Amino acid sequence: DAFYAHLAEEHVGRKSHGNLSLNCMWMGCSHGDRPFSKRDHIVSHCRAHVPFKANVCQDCGAQFKW
Repeated sequence: DAFYAHLAEEHVGRKSHGNLSLNCMWMGCSHGDRPFSKRDHIVSHCRAHVPFKANVCQDCGAQFKW
């Protein structure tokens, strides 16, 4: 959770802080040339680039990002 908070606050930013960026700047991202329409969309998209799986199913032990 701290890692995603870092991505959201430092790399995506916030409109109220004057540092909002709706473009994905991840190297090689095919979506990089098209801005997202909402902040939560790009924050969610950033998870696709990170192999970190923070959540574990209590029943089967499978790991997942969301």
